[in-house]
Amino acid sequence: MKIINKRSFAKIYQEIGKNYIDINQALKEIEIFLETMKEALIKHKKIKFVRRGTFEILDRKPRMISNPVTRELMKIYPQKK
Repeated sequence: MKIINKRSFAKIYQEIGKNYIDINQALKEIEIFLETMKEALIKHKKIKFVRRGTFEILDRKPRMISNPVTRELMKIYPQKK
């Protein structure tokens, strides 16, 4: 699986649009979409795209782990992923 950055994603978006938009406009549209997704996740905590996937914020509980080298116990604080 290849990981792509935002610029590569914009090039794919531009190709799908048959090059009707330039790369900077594609980057702006992608940024607007990502910002909208972020705001929707904050407001509703879950976004579902039919036949595409679901994005949701998960609350991770605090937990204790052991450092593999020193065997010292450390606390992992709660997070939202």
